Amino acid sequence: MNETTTPQAERRALKLRDVRRLLEGVIPPAMCSVGADGMPHVNYLSHAEYLDDEHVALTYQFLNRARANILATGRVALSVEDPITGVSVLLQLRYERTETEGPVFERLRAKLAGIAAQTGMEKVFHLRGADVYRVESLRKLDPVHPLPAMAPRCDLAAGVRRLSEQLAEAPDLRSLLQAFTTGLQRDLCISHAIIWLLDEQRQGLYTLASIGYEQAGSGAELPLAEAGLAGVALRENVPIRIGHMSQMYSYGMSWRAKAEQLGLQAAMADTIPMPGLASPRSQLAVPLRARGRTVGALLVESEHDQFFSYDDEDALTAVGAQLAQGLAALRTTELVEEPVTAAPAAEQAAGGTPLRLRHYPRDHSVFINDEYLIKGVAGAIIAKLVRDQIDSGREAFSTRELRLAGGDLRLPEVQDNLGVRLLLLERRLAERDFGLHIERAGRGQYRLIADGPLSLTTEG
Repeated sequence: MNETTTPQAERRALKLRDVRRLLEGVIPPAMCSVGADGMPHVNYLSHAEYLDDEHVALTYQFLNRARANILATGRVALSVEDPITGVSVLLQLRYERTETEGPVFERLRAKLAGIAAQTGMEKVFHLRGADVYRVESLRKLDPVHPLPAMAPRCDLAAGVRRLSEQLAEAPDLRSLLQAFTTGLQRDLCISHAIIWLLDEQRQGLYTLASIGYEQAGSGAELPLAEAGLAGVALRENVPIRIGHMSQMYSYGMSWRAKAEQLGLQAAMADTIPMPGLASPRSQLAVPLRARGRTVGALLVESEHDQFFSYDDEDALTAVGAQLAQGLAALRTTELVEEPVTAAPAAEQAAGGTPLRLRHYPRDHSVFINDEYLIKGVAGAIIAKLVRDQIDSGREAFSTRELRLAGGDLRLPEVQDNLGVRLLLLERRLAERDFGLHIERAGRGQYRLIADGPLSLTTEG
């Protein structure tokens, strides 16, 4: 039996998934098309996009001869190179269609924007469409002088397994969130991340947690239209990744910077500082889905170019789905309440610094001692709890009574996760350290602890 590998056997063995990192455009892919008259034409592309094991998408950027050749013959050859090993792969492709909107188009447009920004070609590179091709064959070309392989950042498969095990053991929302953020850093070697949750009523995102930033930004809000890469990933329900910095997808507070330049300090009085890198070099946003719904997005970023890969997309999609399912599943435990343990003496509230709260029912903005705390559903909750404590002196409350007051609190009917809102409020109060705290007293039971006398005024 002849054990020598034939070219035909190699083509059968080599899968598109095996070479997808070569498509990133670190070395621009070369595309060769042939006209109806047999004349070849070569173009260099910014990058190619892996779709599945049989399809790739190429950028349709220019009206040129290559475009005419593609429409005439429907066939192109694409040569891609591995910047790490020096291996080249030749792909024979057959044109199927052009997409001008949707997930594939948005993925290509995001990467193209990052490459254009890196090369100073923002005004030149304009994506007209995403050309989808079927891969008919792949052939590896051995390099003359192979380069040594680069060690991976971490073992992603093992990291996903460890993180998944920790998420599966989380008994409550607080533990789930802690396990996830710790696992991103420890197991997946990701230093900067933001967990955004969707507020359907307000059509925006709010920060549940973040890691790696000077400002934690719990409760920070962004309209979906201003949410950058996270907003696109959520809208299209696909991972979106950029390997180079792009202002087009910056989720930074551009409107906030403009307000500062114009001296409009009042416009920023009721905003929470946004977490995030000032100049990220790589970003990856993954939608968080649970029970058929997109509930938010995970955004990770790095100060290094091309930090994230297709493997990171797979890994974060897997653990992100488990996080979203955990958020949805643990919500049901809020309906089962345990007896409240004995409350501590409340004499402490008689002394200490007075806590003066102002509540604006229009958007439920809440200020403590003239400093902004939070707005929206979380703002409505803290205003109710403070009002109840002033009226009755009662510290304890339950999720059940909050749900019964849902109409007054404007709790959303869709994706109502009261436990998440309370956790967000607890984290925000801890960050500001006003002397007002929420602590868990049992399943479905909480206390609002004030270090000084409370007062509440309703404005407007």
